[in-house]
Amino acid sequence: MIKKRLAENQTIIAYIRKVKAFDSYIAKPAIKNKISGKTFKASGGNVKLTKNNKSIQFLFEVIRRELDWENKLVDRIKMYKEFYENFVQGDSGFPSIPQLILICEDDKHVVETFKEIIKNGLEIPQIKLYFTTDLRQNDESLANSLIEFTIDKETNKYKANNVSLKLLDN
Repeated sequence: MIKKRLAENQTIIAYIRKVKAFDSYIAKPAIKNKISGKTFKASGGNVKLTKNNKSIQFLFEVIRRELDWENKLVDRIKMYKEFYENFVQGDSGFPSIPQLILICEDDKHVVETFKEIIKNGLEIPQIKLYFTTDLRQNDESLANSLIEFTIDKETNKYKANNVSLKLLDN
């Protein structure tokens, strides 16, 4: 729990210090699922970025290799999946669909986490699922801090790619 809180704080501080478009954050935003009626909190917080009067919200979920982490991940992603599949403007206070970013321990953990999501059929078609790591938050710029998985057309296998977002420049 302490490591999760530290990862959340490190990420929020990185966005405050390194991203010009930083607007605001909420430490543990409550997300309500309309179908199941369950409410849960994003463990990594919510960061709002605004540039040229346009805003985007990032929801961060911290994933750690704790005891039984794979099953905890599956349960968590199921809740996010329900939220995104039923999202309409204004749900849980979001004016538009927020971007989900999973904060993993390292690059190897990113791959392990992604494999668990695929293995359990928990892809979320409404969004691009992004990943980042603790160390990527320490880079001078966060512009290249995100990772996404795409299918390689030649091999027909998933491939991790760095995502470059100018919005995250400092």
